[in-house]
Amino acid sequence: MIDGKQLWKQRMATHMAEVRRYGRYMFNDHLLLVLFISIGAGAVFYKRAVDELTSFPYAIVAALLLAFAVTQGGVRTFVKEADAVFLLPVERRLRPYFWRAVGYSFFLHLFVSLVVFVVLLPLHVKFSVQPFSVVAMAIVLLTGWNTFVQWQEEARIGRDRFHTFVRFFVNVTLFYFLLLKQYVWMLVPLLFMVIIARHVNLKGRKNGVQWEQLLADERKRMQAFYRLAHAFVDVPYIKHTVKKRTWLRFFFRLLDRSHMRPYTYLYVRTFFRAGDYFGLFVRLTAIGSIFIFTLPRGVEWFALLCAYATALQLLSIRSYHRGHSLLFLYPLSPHEARRSFMRVLLVIGMSQALIFAMVAYIAHSVFVMLWTFLVLGVFYVIFLFGYIRSRN
Repeated sequence: MIDGKQLWKQRMATHMAEVRRYGRYMFNDHLLLVLFISIGAGAVFYKRAVDELTSFPYAIVAALLLAFAVTQGGVRTFVKEADAVFLLPVERRLRPYFWRAVGYSFFLHLFVSLVVFVVLLPLHVKFSVQPFSVVAMAIVLLTGWNTFVQWQEEARIGRDRFHTFVRFFVNVTLFYFLLLKQYVWMLVPLLFMVIIARHVNLKGRKNGVQWEQLLADERKRMQAFYRLAHAFVDVPYIKHTVKKRTWLRFFFRLLDRSHMRPYTYLYVRTFFRAGDYFGLFVRLTAIGSIFIFTLPRGVEWFALLCAYATALQLLSIRSYHRGHSLLFLYPLSPHEARRSFMRVLLVIGMSQALIFAMVAYIAHSVFVMLWTFLVLGVFYVIFLFGYIRSRN
């Protein structure tokens, strides 16, 4: 007989053991020291920048960031491939298992959302009259609502991007009116929350558990963790994915005719099409650009933090094709592969530095632009010729 509570304890213990196993390599002394210095320096400059602000669209920015935090995520179920066969006949007995999965995911997403709010606290104290305890209660409420709706969509109904956009819009609207203390207007998004929750609950009762969807979501989340760990240590469980990027078809045609070095060509295509490297670059660059545009001081240090996070996670590009038999057909030495990788990473980093510098020029001045570009340029030279060479 299947015991849902005991099964959850076993799966949770196995997952935490695997996280601790790779966490020892990821959070080493070197990385912790860099993170400690970066967070400390960023907090100092962030506080000074907030003190110098005279006006800031806090309600809009905070509503967008908090809504993004509570909307994103999903329910971690820790299901395995064989569960779709062996647990399907006892699906009704797994209710304690799935409710514990929902509860675990709720507290996990709540922690992330509260961290985002803690980062916004200096701005909240200066530009908002709403008590932070009220906002914290709203974060708890919206995190619970989003987790419930996400579970119904993932496990029974089916995921839809339009539904995710609607939830994000409802979250933004409620946070915005809450921060402005427009309580009457809050009734509109609250009404939508009740309607959406009732709709997904009634529709979800008519369907069984969508095992294939749960397995696909769990594989995707575990592969994201493995790709992050792969930047620090070899991970045997990682599975590679390739994306078409049809909108870059013209660029790929030019790339095919460029007659560049084989490893350079391989790493460039890997960056754009494999895994989520290009999406990671776009997201971190967009986040850095937003903060550079809004902060009055210390923008170069925030840009440096985003550049470090980008470079660190792009390190796994070099080992992405490790062990592939076709690489042995290249009559090239490992030294040539390392040079090509460093060249590609340098171009990517300097492209990001140029974007940050242009945003700094638009929002601040020529001096800030030049200083930001210089700081990032020096960082990439040190990172490539110091850190990467030491690892090799």
